[in-house]
Amino acid sequence: MTGEKAAKTAMTEGMNGLLTLRRILLVTGLLLSGAVTWMLLWTGDTYRNFAIETLNNSVSGTVNFFVGSRVAQDYGDKVTPIVNEWSRLGSLVKSFQENDQTRMKAELNILSNARQVVQGELNLVETIAYDVEFNKLATSDAELGASITDDPAVLAYLKNREKAESRKPATYMWSTPDGRPVFSFILPVGGFRAVGFLEVVTDPLPTLEGIGKVLGGNFRIFGNDGALLFESLEQDQTSEAEVLPTADGDAQETGEATTPSPATADTDTDTATATAPRSQRAAVDVLISDGRGGTWVKATFDRDITDFYAQTNDLRTLSIEILIAVLVVGWIAGWVLLRTTVLRNLRAFARAMTSISNGDTNVDLPKVGPDEIGDMKKALIGLRESVRQAMILQNMVANTPTMTALITPDGTLSYLNASAHAYIGGTTDTVSGDFLKLGNDFQTRLSNPDNLPFTEVIQTERDYLELLAAPVRDKDNVLLGTMLAWNTVTEREESRIAISEVMAEVSRVAQSVTEQSEGLLGLASELTSQSENTVAQSGGALDVSRQAAANTQNVATAVEELSSSIAEINRRASEASDVTNRAQQEAEESQRNIGSLEKASSEIGSIIDLINDIAHRTKLLSLNATIEAERAGPLGKGFAVVANEVKSLADQTASATGQIGDLTAAIQQEVQKAAHSISTVGDVIHQVNDIQSTISQSVDEQRRATGEISENVQRIAAGAGSMDEMIQFVNDGAQSTGKNAHDLNTASHELSKMAKTLSDRMKAFSARMKIG
Repeated sequence: MTGEKAAKTAMTEGMNGLLTLRRILLVTGLLLSGAVTWMLLWTGDTYRNFAIETLNNSVSGTVNFFVGSRVAQDYGDKVTPIVNEWSRLGSLVKSFQENDQTRMKAELNILSNARQVVQGELNLVETIAYDVEFNKLATSDAELGASITDDPAVLAYLKNREKAESRKPATYMWSTPDGRPVFSFILPVGGFRAVGFLEVVTDPLPTLEGIGKVLGGNFRIFGNDGALLFESLEQDQTSEAEVLPTADGDAQETGEATTPSPATADTDTDTATATAPRSQRAAVDVLISDGRGGTWVKATFDRDITDFYAQTNDLRTLSIEILIAVLVVGWIAGWVLLRTTVLRNLRAFARAMTSISNGDTNVDLPKVGPDEIGDMKKALIGLRESVRQAMILQNMVANTPTMTALITPDGTLSYLNASAHAYIGGTTDTVSGDFLKLGNDFQTRLSNPDNLPFTEVIQTERDYLELLAAPVRDKDNVLLGTMLAWNTVTEREESRIAISEVMAEVSRVAQSVTEQSEGLLGLASELTSQSENTVAQSGGALDVSRQAAANTQNVATAVEELSSSIAEINRRASEASDVTNRAQQEAEESQRNIGSLEKASSEIGSIIDLINDIAHRTKLLSLNATIEAERAGPLGKGFAVVANEVKSLADQTASATGQIGDLTAAIQQEVQKAAHSISTVGDVIHQVNDIQSTISQSVDEQRRATGEISENVQRIAAGAGSMDEMIQFVNDGAQSTGKNAHDLNTASHELSKMAKTLSDRMKAFSARMKIG
């Protein structure tokens, strides 16, 4: 906007000069031809100086913008992933955690041999380690002697940042005390849980290679001592170039330039006619901003304007020659010539220059011949192209998708580009005040130039906005207004918040799964151990059960033998009963049968021995049955009762057989007295019959008891078989449980590994996405 006003002013002055020239020519004629000559020279110089000033103003701003864009944005975006990776190196993080400054210094020196440094992807100057309070811990061997934290404002900002903001890398353009421009990255060491901070100081100047060719001139950066630090030439120069200095010899304000004085231009013109032509260059001193209101570096930019100088010099020379020719021909011929050629074309040029000053860079220029006016046309074409370049830059701002507004110092909204106009839904005439509804605190901060520039993300009622506020100053560093640029980042911010929440939830679930899987692993191990014990115990129980079944089978066999013996006793008891019956019937024949009685009594003794033997064996069997019942445990309790009963019956049988033995002995003693006691034989036989009945009853009871013992033994055998099957089932189940516990153990191991892997990957993804 400033260049356009200056162009309009210069064009107006040029037109006034031409009108004055015409009046002077009409009034004074040939007497003022010298004045006309001087006016022509003055007009050429004024036009040339104006064109150079316009060109320098536009180029200076372009250089400042281009350098800032390349370094602050392109270079920062390129190098940030590299240095961010350095800040997460495990060995470096460990040295911070252990506060081992010797090792920390060694790790910082190792970075100078990193692949990106060796391959030339970035020029590493120095690395500095800080603790969380930004106290310096260690530096690399470069020992630059300065740091961005030497700036109190920067240090205060770094210390007072919010926790979430401190996790993000910070970049700064600054210069060392000797004027060397550098670029620093401030990064948290360790990622999300920062254990300190790392400053990586780099040389960004190589990223400006080729800027001279892009801008069409020579770009140089100098240190405080005047030493050349960087140079990017338009092209290889084979001849000595004369660089025009600025008017006061000193660097002007950032982005501004001055033009050479007319006296210098005249001297050049005079000497140019006597010496070989040399290239002419317009130079401008540029102070590149560091983005914080200070100066990053002092630079110069010069470009070749030889053709322009040659055209203007030729134009002046030809104008003088034409004037001399006109004076020779005569005032009238000169007047007609001027009337028909010079003045008409000058008016056309004036109209064209007015149109150009109004922004019409497509204006048609009058057709002229290959004369001085033609040279002027060429110069005017050069001016038109310069103005067109300036307007292109203006249109870039007007049509950029980034919404931009300009606010005057008194708070008036003076400019909105197209995207800002569409977003706000109004114009500068209808919108004022807090048009983005950012709040009074933001407006107060925006109105104070000391707070500028700054960037931040703010949530409004409508969107999330990423804001950039920067001051706009003229060449005298007078504040013209504040540029406010913004972009809607609602989708990005909402995505970031959603991703943060999802990452936190997934991490929590992964941690819970890990803990549960570890608990499940312990339970699986315990279950495996218990199942192995169950298998071992069930195997022992199975052996005991099978032994008990075998013993029960032996008892059953013995009981069957006891039943057979009791049947035999019963049969013999029946025979004895028959014998006593016959003895009673044949009592009268007792005398005759004394010998038979003696023989019968002997047989009775044998039977008694047999009964005693059977009773003894039955007692032994009942004792064995009692022992086996004790071995059988709870299942043998009923069998133990029966065994005791058998033992009781065996004792009764033994007692009865003892009595029979005594009686038989008495009978044998009485046989000798039979002759004398025949009268008592009937009573004795009757007693024998009673005793025999008792024996029969005892034998019947023993037979019934033996049957019960046999039934109980069969039940015990059946129970032992069932118990064997149950123990076998328990054994099989325990083995199956052991296999399942082993599978569960393996699955728990896999689940624990998967949960830990998921947790590690989610942490790595969070760090890579920079989610706080």
